[in-house]
Amino acid sequence: MSSSLIFKDPSKLSPRYVPRILPHREKQMSLLQSIFRSVLEDPQQGYMRVCQLIGPVGTGKTSTALRFGRIVEEEAERRGFRVKHVYLNCKLEGARRFVLYRSMLNKVASGIATRSLSPEEMLNRLIQYLEENDEYVLITVDEIGYFLTSSKEHLVYDLTRLNELTLGRPSRVLGLIFIDRSLAFHEMLEESEKSTLGRIIIDFPRYTSEQIKDILRFRVEEAFNPGRVDEEVLTYVSDVTAMPPINGDLRVGLDLLLYAGILAEREGYSSVLLDHVRRVHGDTNPRITSEDILYMDPDERLILWGLIRALRLKKAAYVSLKDIRLEYSVICEERGVKPVEEIEGYIQDLINRGIVEMKSLTEFGVAGVSTEDLERFLDMIVEKLKRGVDEFKEETGCMG
Repeated sequence: MSSSLIFKDPSKLSPRYVPRILPHREKQMSLLQSIFRSVLEDPQQGYMRVCQLIGPVGTGKTSTALRFGRIVEEEAERRGFRVKHVYLNCKLEGARRFVLYRSMLNKVASGIATRSLSPEEMLNRLIQYLEENDEYVLITVDEIGYFLTSSKEHLVYDLTRLNELTLGRPSRVLGLIFIDRSLAFHEMLEESEKSTLGRIIIDFPRYTSEQIKDILRFRVEEAFNPGRVDEEVLTYVSDVTAMPPINGDLRVGLDLLLYAGILAEREGYSSVLLDHVRRVHGDTNPRITSEDILYMDPDERLILWGLIRALRLKKAAYVSLKDIRLEYSVICEERGVKPVEEIEGYIQDLINRGIVEMKSLTEFGVAGVSTEDLERFLDMIVEKLKRGVDEFKEETGCMG
């Protein structure tokens, strides 16, 4: 998009982008550095650290963890040893131990065959690999509450006892970082798991309007050409992001800027006007952000698209499973993708995530959207789906 009048680099508004500077999260970053300082100074003598990052959606938990992981990798390299930060997202990668542990092992040692290994064997193989290659690992598990809601497997028990796999020898796992929206997931843990999880909790409060404005100003400088977003627009986006129903979810503020910029460019404007933001804001469902779309399973993304098409064709707030399956099949044919046989599990996952609403056993719709607002919401969601599918296509080259 280098020839764009509006954008310099729109990817800087993507939820996948983690800036080097995270305004108003300096305290949380400092706490993380304090918790892990001694283990970085002497990894052979340190014990595995376990901490929890807790706060509402869009408060910088994931960005802070990813940025901290990079800092740990760089600091370890400077000190002469190697650490890999492994980030696992339970929503994205699956609520089963086998899937998560396979992903973790592949991120540490991509050449290891995992097909015939049990979850426990994969953990043992991970530790074996780290010892054989004189490496260490820092593990972050995001959306742990989602995993516990969707599965009865004891993920927390397994991971918080990884240091017991090397009794008598230094643990190669420097630490675990669990991320969730609240401490409610503790209620789903056994007492033994609560004990090993510990009480080191780092709080991520909602951003205020002024804090959101500071953060968005940084992103505007990176994403837009100079002078394309003025102070009035920035103030408006910050204010509506801070107020209900968005409640400080920075992801929505980034979406507002991105799609307002796209709208301005489509209409031939050289800058983003307040009217562009207002129109996009009226069409945005804060329950479904670009982050939700980008981090969906690719099949799940197309199934949601099928639901959107069915709603539009039927001109109704709810449609049947048969309608969704039909439109999903058409979309797959258009894009040259083989459809999955069973879509019920994917739809249940979308329901669990608060994106899809089930009115009855046979009726499904988009959560949080009234019949009156349905059409304009559908347009914006389809725009996000198109961008999400295209971005996935660029990354994998597996879609036609």
